[in-house]
Amino acid sequence: MPPPEQAPLAGQVNDGALQFENFNKEWRQTSDQDNFDGFRMEMSSPVSKFMQTSHTLFLGTQMRETGYIYQFGPSFQSESGKTVLVARVGLDGGVNGRWIQRLGNAFELKASSQSHLTDPNRNMHDASLEYNGSSWTCGAKAAWQGAMLLGGSFTKRIMPSLQLGGDATCVMVQQPMLIGTAGFRWASGQNILTGAVTRQPDMRSPVPRNNHEMRLQYTRRLSERLCLGTEFKYSHPEKESGLSMAYEYTFRTARIQGLVDTAGRVSCSVFDHQGMGFSGVIDYMRSDYKFGVMMQITPPEAQPPQ
Repeated sequence: MPPPEQAPLAGQVNDGALQFENFNKEWRQTSDQDNFDGFRMEMSSPVSKFMQTSHTLFLGTQMRETGYIYQFGPSFQSESGKTVLVARVGLDGGVNGRWIQRLGNAFELKASSQSHLTDPNRNMHDASLEYNGSSWTCGAKAAWQGAMLLGGSFTKRIMPSLQLGGDATCVMVQQPMLIGTAGFRWASGQNILTGAVTRQPDMRSPVPRNNHEMRLQYTRRLSERLCLGTEFKYSHPEKESGLSMAYEYTFRTARIQGLVDTAGRVSCSVFDHQGMGFSGVIDYMRSDYKFGVMMQITPPEAQPPQ
């Protein structure tokens, strides 16, 4: 597993504005964990200078009814770094692939496809085109998930430390549904504050009404290695709320992440980039306990013939 990319320190001004989905990237980098259960083994082998193959095996896992998962696929990155291709095939019948292509210095084209041979509900396809300027960004996306989805986003840097933006998605069903989100990103010094409000139709309500959800994330990078963050969310009219707190500590060859939330969930993951990893998730409200151990195998490069 390669070392994670170091996020820029809070307050550093990027070369350009951020896409709306990346407003809270520091919080996601701190809180998102690669949790698993059972035994997990990963092996990668270089095929050429720009391509490698990867094998992933899960044993004794609850993520599949069979108790095991095996996935295999290649990944390719061009010498210029503008083209990235990734594909995966699994024994359960799942096939997925992703293509990222940079067009010049400002445009980026992305496409992905996920299909399953026995479960049509897992078939998803999407494509998007993004423009990343110095002071504003925009993007358009089309997806198929049992129904056609069309969306777009726009962000604008108002001040060096403040960005505003939003996105909208239209679900093309018999009665089209519109989902909209507006948010902000404020970064100053070592502090990053982001927030967003989402409005979407309530499909569970017998009468037509909209749900509103507010999310606030605060992240503080205390040093190049330690980052702390918290998220508060509130929904109306359900009047439900939740609070999460996360931390991330990066060593030279290892990474530790932890998360605690008010729903009674505690999780932690430890990854040593030299070959070992541990994962643990405890849900006290559901009495659900999951623990896993990972081993990574990287074969030595083939020696040239004498």
